[in-house]
Amino acid sequence: MPFICHIDIETFSRTLLKQSGVYRYAECPSTEILCIAYAFGDEPVNLWIPDPLLPKSLRRQIRTYVAKQGGLCHIGFRGPKRIRWHVNNGGQLRAHNSQFERTILNGLPGRTINFPQTKRSQWVCTAAKAAAHSLPRALDDVCKALKTAHQKDEAGRSDMLRLSKPRKPSKLNPATRWLPDDVPEKFYNLYTYCVDDVHAERDLDQTVPDLSKSEQKLFWLDQKINDRGWRVDLERVADVQHLITNYKARLVKKMRDITGLNPTQTQALSEWFRSQGVEIEDLQAQTVKDTLKRKDLAQDVRWVLRIYSLHNMKAVSKFTAMQRAVCRDERLRGMFLFYGASTGRWSSLIVQLQNLFRPIIEDPELAIEAFRERSVGWIKMLWPQNPMKIFASCVRGMLIPGAGRDLLFADFKSIEARIAAWLAGQLDILKIFATHGLVYEYTAARMFGHPTDLEYLKTFGKKFPKLRFLGKIAVLALGYQGGQAAFVKMSKQYGTKIEGETADQIKWDWRDANPQIVETWENINEAAIAAVENPGTTFKANKLMFRVVGDYLYMRLPSKRKLAYFKPEISGGELRYMGINTYTRQWTRCSTYGGKLLQNACEGIARDLMAIAMLKLNRMKYPILGTVHDEIIMEPREGFGSVKEVCAVMCEKPDWADGLPVGAVGFRGKRYRK
Repeated sequence: MPFICHIDIETFSRTLLKQSGVYRYAECPSTEILCIAYAFGDEPVNLWIPDPLLPKSLRRQIRTYVAKQGGLCHIGFRGPKRIRWHVNNGGQLRAHNSQFERTILNGLPGRTINFPQTKRSQWVCTAAKAAAHSLPRALDDVCKALKTAHQKDEAGRSDMLRLSKPRKPSKLNPATRWLPDDVPEKFYNLYTYCVDDVHAERDLDQTVPDLSKSEQKLFWLDQKINDRGWRVDLERVADVQHLITNYKARLVKKMRDITGLNPTQTQALSEWFRSQGVEIEDLQAQTVKDTLKRKDLAQDVRWVLRIYSLHNMKAVSKFTAMQRAVCRDERLRGMFLFYGASTGRWSSLIVQLQNLFRPIIEDPELAIEAFRERSVGWIKMLWPQNPMKIFASCVRGMLIPGAGRDLLFADFKSIEARIAAWLAGQLDILKIFATHGLVYEYTAARMFGHPTDLEYLKTFGKKFPKLRFLGKIAVLALGYQGGQAAFVKMSKQYGTKIEGETADQIKWDWRDANPQIVETWENINEAAIAAVENPGTTFKANKLMFRVVGDYLYMRLPSKRKLAYFKPEISGGELRYMGINTYTRQWTRCSTYGGKLLQNACEGIARDLMAIAMLKLNRMKYPILGTVHDEIIMEPREGFGSVKEVCAVMCEKPDWADGLPVGAVGFRGKRYRK
């Protein structure tokens, strides 16, 4: 019997999957499995429909379809023995976005049809494989990109989407869902769509290389982390939601008093602004923010813009997202996405825990306690800032440990800047990181002709705060070949305005002070281009190796993990490849250059260091809840372990990172914080 079984399922639920996530979806009593398609090795695809009441005509039709392809069709709750035997004997299961299949089959829907329990270690995810090769994650998109032999048939997709959700009742038909007796032709399309998915994911699986053994273990750890979840303080979330509702009602009243409109009436508001002599391109957050900087605005216009901005503030929508996705035991699950970035770094889903509002107050825990009073007036008395920004500042604090546990989170310090200096051999910066760490002060001192000895740098920030700030922005914005525009953009993000000419001069000052990093951009770019022009030959640059194998340009990191660039080519002396555009999120031809490749390498290496630490901390019984950029969040028992121990583990370097000065800082408490 072939060891691998490819599998796909289709489901129905009254819970919305995109809003709630698969874990909340799986525990909903209304969620049920409509069909399971599966195939062992290269054998024909089989279909299991756990519905003993399937209409006879539909039963004959779908059995004929599956039989023509050489497969078997099982109908009824008692499924095929072969798949049960395979699972019970540790057989491997492969699926696209396997977390969905695993969670549903192991949850209430799977137990309802007596599907055997599976282990995390039995699963391989073809979506994770695709992401690790910088390919689109969606099955239809990746099949198109790879031009696999079996392309997804989209004819059944609309029927699948319709049958998986409740239907809107009408006077003629009060039913709240479609059944096979009502629309047999649509259910037939659903079943064939499920069979088609297995064909497509199997072709993808055979086209894209498997994850390495170490990455596959890391994927299983990722699944364990997502299964564990992170507790939410639902009582305090309810308090802040009450406050938000009340404060928004005040904003609506104020806007209606001025305009007669609600903050949600964007088109009508645009017309109102024009009637006030203000042309505004759109009502996007940045446009509103920029417009508010104008000095010629009438007071009413300024008020309306502020009200609109506050009422539509996305940062506080995290509270609603938490309430929608939290499971019955008050924990958020499935919030982190393995290989969310092409460098291997995690991204986040649903609540988007890696994109949280930067607090404007130093004591969010005090604010959360103040929310108990459910009084907007009390909040306004305690803090001078706008209440909505106070609410947004407390999103992190709503994430708490389980009973008898603490939160312990530790972050690598300036890890990418350290790695960039290490790869480049920028010895003066490495020395700074290895000793006192005043890299912003040192950078600014060098750029502006000040002394760089330690005693001078210790007081530099107090004497020249603006220069230190410029040094910080330079380190963050210019290390990856960023220019004048990058410096101006980052300065804006930190709440200051730097003129273009000043930014350009700072750029050149920084480059003059960091010649090895500048040279590294050129070395990496030349090596990558040479590899594309000479497929099969390896080119080395600053601890990185480039080689084209088949359709991919690989950048091998010091850890030996490879970053992939699909269908590389050289056009006009520039390296281009097929990838997902950062801004449009579309699959298209992208361009890159030395500084960007260095950024990919630094982010990838930082991720590898974090992965090594995560695997070790997991073995040491630190329960990991997730990662946010270069930070690891854990939930140890009260009295177990320490911040010092965790930071020491994170600073342990593998042999390949010899000479890299690694630092970490952590915190322990009862609420998550910045």
